[in-house]
Amino acid sequence: MIGLSSLFDIARSALVTSQQALAVTGHNVANVNTPGYSRQQTVLTERPPLNGRPGMVGTGVQTTSIRRYTDQFINRQLTTIQQNLGRLSVSREELFRLQNLFGDSNNQGIAARMNDFFRGLQDVSTNPGGQAPRSVLLANARQLASSVNQVASDLAVARQSLNFQVQQTVTEINSLSKQISELNSQIITAEVTGQNANDLRDQRELAVNELAARIDITTVESGTGALTVFAARGQVLVEGATVRQLSAIEDPDNDGLFAVGYSTGGTRPLSIDALISNGRLRSLLDVRDTTVRDLGTSFDRLSATMANAVNMIHRQGYGLDGSTGLDLFSPTAVSARAVTANQGVAVINSGAITANSLLTFHDYEIRFSSATAYSIVDASTGATIRGNYTSTAITAPSADAPFAVVAGVNDTLTVTVDGVASGTITLAGAASPGLSYTSGAALAQEVQNKINADATLQASGKTVAVTYDTTSNRLVITSNDTTTASALNVTGGTARTSLGLIAGTSTSASGTYTSPATLTFDGLSVSLTGAAAGGDVFEVDSYSHAARDLAVVLTNPSSIAASSTRTGVPGNNTNLLALVALQHKQFASLGNGTLHDAYRSVAAELGVVAQTADREKEAKEILKDQIETLRAQVSGVSMDEELVNLIKFQRGFEAASRLVRLTDEMFQTLLSIKP
Repeated sequence: MIGLSSLFDIARSALVTSQQALAVTGHNVANVNTPGYSRQQTVLTERPPLNGRPGMVGTGVQTTSIRRYTDQFINRQLTTIQQNLGRLSVSREELFRLQNLFGDSNNQGIAARMNDFFRGLQDVSTNPGGQAPRSVLLANARQLASSVNQVASDLAVARQSLNFQVQQTVTEINSLSKQISELNSQIITAEVTGQNANDLRDQRELAVNELAARIDITTVESGTGALTVFAARGQVLVEGATVRQLSAIEDPDNDGLFAVGYSTGGTRPLSIDALISNGRLRSLLDVRDTTVRDLGTSFDRLSATMANAVNMIHRQGYGLDGSTGLDLFSPTAVSARAVTANQGVAVINSGAITANSLLTFHDYEIRFSSATAYSIVDASTGATIRGNYTSTAITAPSADAPFAVVAGVNDTLTVTVDGVASGTITLAGAASPGLSYTSGAALAQEVQNKINADATLQASGKTVAVTYDTTSNRLVITSNDTTTASALNVTGGTARTSLGLIAGTSTSASGTYTSPATLTFDGLSVSLTGAAAGGDVFEVDSYSHAARDLAVVLTNPSSIAASSTRTGVPGNNTNLLALVALQHKQFASLGNGTLHDAYRSVAAELGVVAQTADREKEAKEILKDQIETLRAQVSGVSMDEELVNLIKFQRGFEAASRLVRLTDEMFQTLLSIKP
C-alpha cells in the first residue's frame, strides 16, 4: 500500500525529471547556432513499481539518459567532403593567384615583350646601319629579360609562401590531434561512470572535421569511446590519449623546402608526402611541388631555348664594329647535382656546354647499378642517351679559310659503332692542296656519308649522325642506336687530328666508371670524381634557373650582328633575318611549338586547371550543403520543437509542484485529526 511519503517521492521524481528535461531543452535552444552541435533529448522511463494490493503501484519517473541525435553515416560523409573541400579550396585560391603572373590581359606580359623584341629585330633588319633601331632592340631585349626574371621571382616567392603554409598546416594538424586526444581522455573518464559525454563528442567530431580539412583521415572508435585517427593511408595520428605529431623537415632534394615528416622511431622522420592523398596539405604540396615547379620549368625551358637559339645565330654574324662571335643573351649553363640519398662519395661538377646545337633541354640522370657500372638516361623521355664521340674545337671552315681534305694525308678514319668496328673509311679528298669544305655543315655531312657507307657497318645495321656545332666549332658523331649498348668511338685514321677527333671524348649510353671520368652527351659535358656506390644517381640539365638568370649581355648597339659577312657591313641584314625567323621556328624542346606557342600553352594549361578546380569546388560545396541539410534533419535544433518541449516540461513541473502542495495538505489534514 502506498503512503503519503510515497506521493512526496513521486512528486519529487517528477520535479527532478521535468527540471532536467527543461535544462536539456534550454541547452538545445542556447546552442541552436553552435557549429557541430547535435540535438539532445532526455530519455524518461518509469521508476520500478512496488508490490501492493490490489496490484503493483508506480513510484514515479526517472531520467535514464540524455540522448544525442546523430547519424554516423552522415557524419562520415561530412568528414570526407571536408577533405575534398580542403584540397580544392587551396587549389582554386592558389591557381587563380598564379594566373595573375600572366599580365597579358593588360598587355604587360611576356607575350607582349616577346612581340616587342621580334618587332625590334624586324626594325633593325630594315635599317641595319641605323643606331636608333639597334638601341631600341637592346632596350626591348632587356625588357623581355626583365619580364622573364620577374615571373621567375614571383614563382619563387609563391613557392616559398606555399612552403610556409605547409609548415603552418602541419602545426595546425598537431594542435587538432592533441585536442582530439584530450577529448578522448575526457570522454573515457565520463562514460566509464555511465555518463553520456554528448557535448564532448560534439567537440571531438568538430575537431575531426577540422582535421579532415587539412589531411585525409580515417577513424575507428573503441569500446571505451576513444577514437583512433589514421592519416595518410594508415599512419596513426591519435590513439586514445597518445598523439604522434607530424613535423616539417627540410628536403635537400627539393630545394630545401619542407616535407611532411612522420616519426617512426628513427633518427630522422620519414617523409609521408607521397602518402597524403587529400585535404589542404595535399593541395599545398601539389601546387608547390607540381604546379609552381612545372611553371618554373616551363619558363626555364622557354628562356633557355630562346637564349640558345638567338645566341647561336647571333654569334655567326657581324656587327657594325666588325665584332663577331658575341652572345646577345646570357648563355645557358649546365646544372649538375648528386641525389641526397647517394651512398658513395663521388662528386659531380657543374659541367659545361660542348655543342649548343645539340642541346635538348631535357633532364638527365647518371645512374649507377654498381660502383663501376653506370648508364645515362634521358629522364624526360625514359630512354638512354645515344653513344657519341665529341671532338675538340677546330678552326671553323669558311669560304675564306676552307678545310682541306688531302688524299693520302688526312682523309681516313676508323670508328667503332655499338661495338662493331668499321673498315678504313676514306673521306672525299684531292691531291695537294686537297678538296675544300667551306662550312662545318658540309664537312659534317661528308663524314656522316662516308661512315654510313662503310660495308661492315652497313652489314650490321649501324648508322651514325654527324653534327658540326657552329658555336663551339666541333664535330659530334652520334650513334643512331637508342639501347643501353649505344656507343661510339673514333679509333684511328689520318683525319683524326685535323678534325679534332684524336683528343675527343667518347661517351656510351652505359659503361664502366673509373674516377675521374668525363661524360659528354647531347651537347653537354660533366665530370665525376671519387668512388660511387650502387644506386647512386646524379641529375644533369642545361636549363635550370634560365628564366631567373636571363640577361642581355650585349651592351653596344653597334655589336648587334645583323650582317652575315664582315665585308657586307652595314647593308647586309642576312643574319638578322635569320633571327627574325626564330619567331616562327618550331623547337623540339618546346614540344615542337614556337616560342609564342610554348608561352600560350603554359598560360592556357594553368587557366584550364584553375577553372577545373573552381568547378570542382562549387560541386563539392553543393554536395556539402546537401549533407549538412541531412545532418540538420537528424542532429539540428528545431526552435519550434524546442518551444513546444519547454511548454510541455513547464506544465509537467507545475503539475508536480501541485502534487507536492496537495500531498502537504493531506499531511496537514492527517496531523490535525485529534484522538
